[in-house]
Amino acid sequence: MYLRHLRRTDLLDANGGTEVIPAYPADVEILQGREHLRCTRLTATGTYRFSTSCCNTPVVNTRPGEPWAGFLRCVYTAGETRALDPALGQVRSRIMGRDAQGTPPAGTPEKFNLKAVLTVLPFMLKGKILGKSKASPFFEDDGRTPIVTPRVLTQAERQAARGA
Repeated sequence: MYLRHLRRTDLLDANGGTEVIPAYPADVEILQGREHLRCTRLTATGTYRFSTSCCNTPVVNTRPGEPWAGFLRCVYTAGETRALDPALGQVRSRIMGRDAQGTPPAGTPEKFNLKAVLTVLPFMLKGKILGKSKASPFFEDDGRTPIVTPRVLTQAERQAARGA
């Protein structure tokens, strides 16, 4: 839905999904272009979704205080797309089959399930233990305030993005 809202359906795979690469916020640095960042939330309590204002490219999905920064794999470039596979590895988990276009890949659950939790849990626990949620470049020094004021989508905007 978010990429439809950004009008970036070109970044969706054949099933209307995306691959997300996890990283620790403390390991991320914004080198340039901070002035082009904007933040969107699908709901008032939803994930903070950062993108660029210049070309609507998604940058990261994250939450304050969480050792998780999800980057869309499709925005990475390394010449041949398959050149990233050895470094990033295979897809370890799939979720949200209910939002797929057509038939999702075999084994994709309707939503976040136990397998997905067990896949992500070690990463999250390690991040909590090592303090990898602190010093996020997407939040101010207080660790809670986003560096740009988020815009929360209205119900009508969410419905339009679902129906697009």
